[in-house]
Amino acid sequence: TINDNTDPVSIVYLELSGYDSVTITVWEWCLPKHRVRIDRASIGHILTLNKREILSYTHEQHGDLNSGELPKNSIEFSLDNIDGRWNPSNPAGMEKYLSERQKITVRYGMDVNGIVEWIHAGTFYLSEWRAPANGMEASFTARDVFEYLLNAPYTGRQSGTLKEIAQEAFFIAGVPSDVDILLSDSLGQYSATIPENSTHTCAEIVQMCANAASCIIRQDRFGSLHIERLNTEDSGYLIGSALSYAHPEVELTKQLKNVSVSYGENLTHVLSVGAAGETQTVNNPLVSTEAQAAEIASWVRDTLEARRSVRGEFRADPRLDLFDIVRIESKYGVIEPVAITNIKYTYNGAYAGSYTGRVISKEGYLERSGN
Repeated sequence: TINDNTDPVSIVYLELSGYDSVTITVWEWCLPKHRVRIDRASIGHILTLNKREILSYTHEQHGDLNSGELPKNSIEFSLDNIDGRWNPSNPAGMEKYLSERQKITVRYGMDVNGIVEWIHAGTFYLSEWRAPANGMEASFTARDVFEYLLNAPYTGRQSGTLKEIAQEAFFIAGVPSDVDILLSDSLGQYSATIPENSTHTCAEIVQMCANAASCIIRQDRFGSLHIERLNTEDSGYLIGSALSYAHPEVELTKQLKNVSVSYGENLTHVLSVGAAGETQTVNNPLVSTEAQAAEIASWVRDTLEARRSVRGEFRADPRLDLFDIVRIESKYGVIEPVAITNIKYTYNGAYAGSYTGRVISKEGYLERSGN
């Protein structure tokens, strides 16, 4: 019961469990001759934390242009816990309301001429949290939808199209029904058979399906999971010197001589790239034909042939996303096209960002995709 209330928001602390309905009764309204008007009733906890209470925050996205490893999209943050709000032993605390894989939606707000404009940062699932009994802060980690697939053993169909196998892996892992899974048509063009007596997690199966179809894996800002061909269209984004804290670092990898892709029963397709250098190998049991192996070899060549990776630190701009095709201003000119493979935003009283990208052969990608 709330008496003498004139605030626009009323907060009632009440332990609710096993209820069928909630009834709100207003006996008297603060404004005479006015009808009762309730705009919204929210059941749960709505916390507004300011800069003083958010001690640190990190958002990192990592992806592989050849799906050679699983993507990563996660956040880590720590909150002020001086009052013991997050302590597990506090009967009136908040820790009891946390659950594994609890959905977390993140937005970034930017003040533009006095008006805050919001941009989605991503959808995550709480994976772990820690609040030491005598600690002054509580730390949290949340990851993308691959949190469901990482430890789920694959027990589904052993043969079919790559699309059918990937869909089976998502189903077995129990990915929430509200997650949109967008699969490229190219996954339906290839058939595969998982070798007998081989054991894989659902995450590994999805990764191999993406690699066998020359696709990347990413989760977008709205929580949808994509397995698709890399979009090499220039995003129009320039990481210029005015936004960078220092000139970007350029690393030159070893020269590529060959790309070797295994397929079928102990068969190998070798694509010659240069006269000297190292050989990049791809061993994926879901690659079944030489034509498929040849496409993968060309895809790997177009990713690695330019040999240059770029990294730098800049004033964080949350519009920049994983796999964006950008231009980067260096001391000696503009480097392009660069596909972003790692992007990291951090907050420790100030907002900063860092990135890593790879120069790709845009012409090769366009020739193979037909776009």
